[in-house]
Amino acid sequence: MIFTRIVYSAVLIGMVAGLLLSLMQIISVDPIILQAEVYEISESEPGSAVTTGQESHDQDIDGWAPTDGAERSFYSVLSNMSAGIGFAAVLLALMSQFWLPKQRVLSTQQSLLWGIAGFAAIYLAPGIGLPPEIPGIQAAALENRQIWWLLTVVCASFGIGILAWAQIRLKAIGLVFLAIPYLVGAPSQQGPEFVHPDPAAVEVLIELHQRFIITSGIVNLLFWMVLGLACGAVFNRWFRPAVLADEHPA
Repeated sequence: MIFTRIVYSAVLIGMVAGLLLSLMQIISVDPIILQAEVYEISESEPGSAVTTGQESHDQDIDGWAPTDGAERSFYSVLSNMSAGIGFAAVLLALMSQFWLPKQRVLSTQQSLLWGIAGFAAIYLAPGIGLPPEIPGIQAAALENRQIWWLLTVVCASFGIGILAWAQIRLKAIGLVFLAIPYLVGAPSQQGPEFVHPDPAAVEVLIELHQRFIITSGIVNLLFWMVLGLACGAVFNRWFRPAVLADEHPA
């Protein structure tokens, strides 16, 4: 019964939260990306020509990418909704595992903390070592970044969970988990972040990157806060009463 409710609730919450995330990205994040794409350098003639974002995509013969406009927005919305469904399912499953036995209502503050914990594990912890990137930035090999991102998410999730639920004498282990990814070190690219031949363009890209990091962080924090509040509300109204009814039938 609980599993079925998790699935149905996660789909509904994830779709709504994903749409909200997409709207916030279209308003605040996408304009920064489009500005940065103007300064992308043609791969066919390194350092000699600057192309627009669309021209750069057209020249990329190694892989498919959605065209700018409606197609690009559609796939972004689809991706955000899919992520929202998955994250909502995880939050609801954890709430059911750790909070249902308490048989207590999740307060608004507690629901927010669940969402903020998700933000810290999935976005903030990896972002400290690997900040979100804009087009044109020089980055380490994708495989290395993916491995470090996964390591960080796993360690941060365990670390936050231990700090939240373990006995006091074990909480130091949570701090160890949180520190592991940074002791390993995030993969980095040697040299400058931007190699555009025009120094003025580099200054613009650096400013855009800083704005992108801040804006993306705020947008993702709001997304996770909405997820936490929505999951808490559904948990209180649909999960908890069902469990109580099973344990105390009329």
